[in-house]
Amino acid sequence: MSATVFLKTPGERLDFDVDFARWLPAGDSIASATATITGGTATIDATEVIGTAVKVWIEDGDDGDTSHVKVLATTAEGRVAEMCFRLRVKDC
Repeated sequence: MSATVFLKTPGERLDFDVDFARWLPAGDSIASATATITGGTATIDATEVIGTAVKVWIEDGDDGDTSHVKVLATTAEGRVAEMCFRLRVKDC
């Protein structure tokens, strides 16, 4: 599932939230999550689960880069879901 594009500048370190609430069944919860980034020079600094969302911290990147970020969440009951977004790096 993807169509979202986020923007950042090369010097920023920002957090991007991927909310799994609409997918997550009642009574289940996100137990763990990972995020990967491909393309460009931006890097993932940290990934954390906060309620029904996965927060992905991203830093660096060169002006003009476009990256693809994939977030994989595993629930306490064993479900696995993947959501993606694109990240564009643009200098001011």
